[in-house]
Amino acid sequence: MSRRMTAVWLVALLVSALALVNVRNRYLLLFAREQHLVSQKDALHVEWGRLLLEQGTLAAHGRIDRIARHRLDMVMPDPRRIVLMYTQASNIP
Repeated sequence: MSRRMTAVWLVALLVSALALVNVRNRYLLLFAREQHLVSQKDALHVEWGRLLLEQGTLAAHGRIDRIARHRLDMVMPDPRRIVLMYTQASNIP
């Protein structure tokens, strides 16, 4: 009976060791994937910041005014010709 128990324990130990190797390998693969995704997230965050700066530059009032005057030949109207119209505010909450 002792020989049989030793064989059972040996098989259990072998299965446990193989399971440990498998779990460790999966952990390393997932960790590498996570590191890749974190670096990708950081790169996207930097690019988002650059795009926000670019948007702010492109939407600057001076730039829009310059484009309107030079490319579109727009001019500021005479203040006497400007008519302001007021409407009642709606009762939307």
